[in-house]
Amino acid sequence: MIHFGTSGWRGIVGQEFTFRNVRLVMDAALAVLRERGEVGEIIVSYDTRLLSEKFAREAVAVFTHHGVRTVLSERDLPSPCVAHAVRERSAALGVMFTASHNPAEYNGVKLFDRYGMLAEREMTDAIESVVVAKAAEFEDFYVPQQRLAGTASLAEGYLASLDRDLDWDAIAKSGLVVAVDPLFGTAREFLDRILIAHGIPTHVIHTTKDPYFGGYAPECTPSNLGGLREIVRSTGAQIGLATDGDADRFGVIDGECRSVSPNLVIALLAEYLIHRRGAPGGIGRTVATTRLVDRVARAADREVVETPVGFTHFNPLFRSGRIGVATEESAGLGVATHLPVRDGIYAALLMAEMVAVERRSLDELVRQLYARYGALFSRRVQVPLKERTRAAIDKVSKRTLKEFASQRVIRVDRRDGVLLELADGSWVMARAASTEPKLRIYAEATSSRQLRTLVREMRLLVRQAEEGVSHV
Repeated sequence: MIHFGTSGWRGIVGQEFTFRNVRLVMDAALAVLRERGEVGEIIVSYDTRLLSEKFAREAVAVFTHHGVRTVLSERDLPSPCVAHAVRERSAALGVMFTASHNPAEYNGVKLFDRYGMLAEREMTDAIESVVVAKAAEFEDFYVPQQRLAGTASLAEGYLASLDRDLDWDAIAKSGLVVAVDPLFGTAREFLDRILIAHGIPTHVIHTTKDPYFGGYAPECTPSNLGGLREIVRSTGAQIGLATDGDADRFGVIDGECRSVSPNLVIALLAEYLIHRRGAPGGIGRTVATTRLVDRVARAADREVVETPVGFTHFNPLFRSGRIGVATEESAGLGVATHLPVRDGIYAALLMAEMVAVERRSLDELVRQLYARYGALFSRRVQVPLKERTRAAIDKVSKRTLKEFASQRVIRVDRRDGVLLELADGSWVMARAASTEPKLRIYAEATSSRQLRTLVREMRLLVRQAEEGVSHV
């Protein structure tokens, strides 16, 4: 079954994600563009996974067969770089073959609309409908037209935007030493290259192109950043910066070799962007993102707009100018003055700029943030998704819960799984991930003890509901 989640379509290569299915989805995407009268140049790129470039070339064959000018990147690129290229060239569509932070056996595709934003549900639903209609009698044969196929670097404009959108003088004058880990992904020769080009002492690991990502998923989790932590320790770097497989998400290690949670990074950057950068508009955050963002925004008299999980929900808010910054718990940050999409490279560099400008260590910055707004501790737990879990979550969401974990329930949100907000300011949420078979439980509380209780009680609630599901 071909299904687009919050960040594209993903599947295990050779099972769901096959060459035939890729051709079918590309054919369907073009049919939707034609229906909308939006056919024009299409940009195609790919990440460092084993078959990504081959899938990208199949996409070029489909589009040129149908008479559409298509430009393929000369090398693997970060997803935000592709988004920038779509906007810069006024392309009709951007196609990025990547499974982002998923393990090496996965691949996937992200689609960018003509604004350089991730394609919204309206478009991906239309593609899924065309796929269903065509699948049974799909003629899987294409004759590519070489005259319509071109290649280009597609990187210069994006690199220029990083040159323009960061305070490189402040970083250089601070004497900051940086460690970088692109996790064998597409940020290599982007994140490290621009730091080195600006004379920033930079120590880099995992810069080769490895389709197996060193044997683990290219995700910026604390366990995956052991190598970066060691480089920070051995070199005396003040900050370690990482990006995931397609570089739209970030990871940060402080000077004490500790992993800084994405929620803390998001809160720090939200305050920095408002007070130091004067970022316009409100702050968008997904329902699973730290409420520290709310406290930062309220103190600055800025609007907070809550959305369901999925960065595409920010698209209309960016277009209208209602928000200038979008934040997502899963290490996602988008800034309108740079790019209205997740950009892990920009977020990582912005952290370096913040440390340089504030002339404080990350540990000091976190302690000062807590002193101003109060401490909140957040956690995300994910476990394999069982057959009955989706029905169980739906069952939990329909329950009327007046109390949870000895706290009064003051709000229930059922837009994506179930969210419970409690009287003491803590909250907990359970949802099925849309891009991989996992149950995710998110929680935030004013103490680590309460945090553990929230996670434990929600897991128990879902487990009990699973036992009550007789058939799915």
